[in-house]
Amino acid sequence: MSDDPLEFGPDRGVREAWLFTLFVTSDDAARWEPPRPGNDREWPLVEALGAGPLEPTHVTVFESIDLGPEGLRKFISGAIGMDEDQVNADAEKLDMIRGTVALVQSAALKERPGRFNPKNPANFIGRYCETQQLKPAAQHRPTPSTVGHIPPPDAPAPDTRRGLVLTLVALIALGAIVLALI
Repeated sequence: MSDDPLEFGPDRGVREAWLFTLFVTSDDAARWEPPRPGNDREWPLVEALGAGPLEPTHVTVFESIDLGPEGLRKFISGAIGMDEDQVNADAEKLDMIRGTVALVQSAALKERPGRFNPKNPANFIGRYCETQQLKPAAQHRPTPSTVGHIPPPDAPAPDTRRGLVLTLVALIALGAIVLALI
């Protein structure tokens, strides 16, 4: 992570998120929300953040007050998965935010490396990183205990006719004994 919180380097697999406030009216906030797929409308957030083109599916614009008290912190650390200690370090600042915010996740950055250069009405609040980097586990070879007991599809089914015949004979004998006692 660079010392400059607005800088972003090449993609190294570490998820990051940048939070900005947007000084826009609630009525104008919809214009700043990411366009839906197939909608090629002008998106003023790209120019206001100054980081080049953004992938809209990894950008969230919303009213922070909708999350309630401490909701912005919980959203960034819980829902987005950023390091709770980093988020709580900005607790006072985050809890005071009212109004429209933009949360840009690292997957939104199409041109890397680069730097955010926010312009009015965007104001940088903070940069947060994920708690840990998850990597897929290496695939292990199956062992006898993990193979299971299901026969392979080409194996013949066990012969159950003998058991059925013995059960039928036992039932007939039992029926004959019951009839003899009546």
